[in-house]
Amino acid sequence: MAFSINVTPIESRLHVVANGDAGLPEFIGLADLVGAIARGNRLRKVLIDLLGVHPQLAFTEHLQLGTHLGRLAEDFDRVATVVPASRRTGASEKAAQKTGIGLRTFTDPGAAIDWLNGD
Repeated sequence: MAFSINVTPIESRLHVVANGDAGLPEFIGLADLVGAIARGNRLRKVLIDLLGVHPQLAFTEHLQLGTHLGRLAEDFDRVATVVPASRRTGASEKAAQKTGIGLRTFTDPGAAIDWLNGD
């Protein structure tokens, strides 16, 4: 299935919905695109809905992705990703957090939005 992204500014955050098959190049491209759009709109909070994504990442690629996300830390206050519970590994999240980015992974979109709106 082709990888697609829909990006919409909503209130004080950027809302991103991705669908399709995604390997490391697609995830890196998604992160870079989100960073550029958020900076351009001066939005420091991002919700990335990955519920429709079929990731094709090895464990080490999860770590590479987390490190790449960490390089975007200065651009964001908070980034919430939403993934299916069956696909939540925590590897990318932990690697990103070690670099200083305020990133958390959720399985419920409502919980992700609550966290983004929190202090």
